[in-house]
Amino acid sequence: MVAAKSWNTLGNFSVNPKLTFFGMDKQKAHCFTLPKVLYDDYIRYFGLREGKLQKKIFFEMYGKMYPATVRWARQDRSKAYKLKPKDLPERDVVLFQWMKHDMTIFAIKDNFREGYEDVQKDGKTKHIIKFYHLEKDVFLVR
Repeated sequence: MVAAKSWNTLGNFSVNPKLTFFGMDKQKAHCFTLPKVLYDDYIRYFGLREGKLQKKIFFEMYGKMYPATVRWARQDRSKAYKLKPKDLPERDVVLFQWMKHDMTIFAIKDNFREGYEDVQKDGKTKHIIKFYHLEKDVFLVR
């Protein structure tokens, strides 16, 4: 008889992609910020801390694995363009980013083509992209 195994997973979430998600912003960022309610769990799970602010992860899309990064960033708002930097509080955010991974960039554009085209045309889309933590450093993306 085969023994069943269980493991803990992180919270799943969905994203309504915009310009930054598809790298259409000025910085060509290819990233998004996770929901704030998940920050502590993700920071703890991936062991993010001062001196280790990022960790490699993988997106599984339609049976293939693509590299990405989970990153803990401190936004000090020192380069604010609408308000004065002192008017904006410093904040920590957790992001998924893949700007250094060409195959991931291509796969996201290809697998979510309708959303990509909507954002390219109107700057927004009604499409939702879901992220499910499978195990360790792997996220199913649909």
